[in-house]
Amino acid sequence: MPPSSNIRQLLDSIQKIAKVHNTEVTAKKIDKILKEGFGNLHVICDFDGTITKYYKNKDKKERSPSSHVILSLSSRLTSEFKEKTQALCDKYYPIEVDNSLTLEQKIPYMVEWWEQAHELIINQNIKKDDFAAIVSETPMNIREGLKELIDKCKEKNVPFLIFSAGLRNVIEEALTKENLYHKENMHIVSNKMDFNPETGICDKFVAPLIHVFNKSEITIKDSPYHQTIEDRRNVILLGDSVGDLQMSRGIEHDICLNIGFLNYIDDDLLNSYLKIFDIVVLDDGPMDVVNMILQTIEH
Repeated sequence: MPPSSNIRQLLDSIQKIAKVHNTEVTAKKIDKILKEGFGNLHVICDFDGTITKYYKNKDKKERSPSSHVILSLSSRLTSEFKEKTQALCDKYYPIEVDNSLTLEQKIPYMVEWWEQAHELIINQNIKKDDFAAIVSETPMNIREGLKELIDKCKEKNVPFLIFSAGLRNVIEEALTKENLYHKENMHIVSNKMDFNPETGICDKFVAPLIHVFNKSEITIKDSPYHQTIEDRRNVILLGDSVGDLQMSRGIEHDICLNIGFLNYIDDDLLNSYLKIFDIVVLDDGPMDVVNMILQTIEH
């Protein structure tokens, strides 16, 4: 059955601002989401490069700070920490984005990177009360349209899962500072720093370790959040890397509309993204696609 005029009109609007991989498959997914409404929907969203913009200054190719970088830029942390953290990034980031390597080949390097980065953090004697000041020093660069998306999900009681290989403590504080963290319908799965009850200092991270390519292995089935989504069969997934597609694999669902953010120009990567994401937003673009879908549900 061909898509309805409403679906065609919505797809036409989406294709003016983004790339659509397979219009027939995408139309079917959107049709089911629209017909079943907010009550059967939940959203899964990456943080770094998705909730936040990729570029702080696009003309200068200046990257927005990730949750790890927000921490490392703090005046409370030593210069030695910053040098060693940057050295890890210089060593391992090229491996993360190397299209000639398979995920299986990359994963051991990502584990090495995250474990070493976390050990450096633990050695800094960070206290829980430090995060408000840390985040204030280096505010996050929010993607345009994010507030509209989060506010609409809160209004319609749509569960919103943030799934990140970053630092939960930084993410939670950054969202709280922007009045974007709503415990009623939001849940964060990310690397969480744990604090010694006697000293108040971070002395470990809560297992499991989450890196960019193991999100499918992390389960939320034992969390209270899972009860809010177990009967919701439609998912909208938002991410900026191939690894983000794994975020929905541990969650039972009927359909998952995958929206990818390709934040910089790379024709080879665009072809790869179009094969795996239903919709690809280019050039560090705003949250307009998902907001258009939610607006259409409402109206």
